[in-house]
Amino acid sequence: MGSLSGSGLISSAVAGLNNSFGILNADGSGLKLSNLTNLTTTQVNQLGLNSASFVSYMQSSFGNIDKNADGTISSKELQQLTTQIQTQGLTKDQITTLCSNMSGTNSYSTVLEYFDQIDTNHDGKVTDAEIKAFQYKAQRQKLDTQMNSVKSSNITLFYGEENEATPSSILDDFYPDI
Repeated sequence: MGSLSGSGLISSAVAGLNNSFGILNADGSGLKLSNLTNLTTTQVNQLGLNSASFVSYMQSSFGNIDKNADGTISSKELQQLTTQIQTQGLTKDQITTLCSNMSGTNSYSTVLEYFDQIDTNHDGKVTDAEIKAFQYKAQRQKLDTQMNSVKSSNITLFYGEENEATPSSILDDFYPDI
């Protein structure tokens, strides 16, 4: 299983959305759909390659983010979205869109792979707490497996059979009878 970090996954998604919004909303008037589809060269350079998924997410989810349906995503509406993500978690689709460009980690693919097991309340979203709980459980199972593999499965190896006339321990062979 790959590395898991729920807070990293959720935090990266929120930070990416906030950063992209900040760059695209430089004048503070909010984002219109046309702002998201007609990026300037300067905006593209400022956003960088990793922000393409955040812009794409805001484009495809524009109607859901623009709660008052005025055609503009305000900073308040973006804050509502990021608060919702932090408290309620991310869906599989959101993880795929928002987290696929996370460089240097495969957390998102691990979370996608184990999504149904991580989503313990079966609400279709995974939260930071659910990811941490799954990570703890996985680490615990790994340690249990390691510990079980070292346990003696046959105690007679050390003490012999009860009805044997041979030494009571393999260590007895090392010491002469006096």
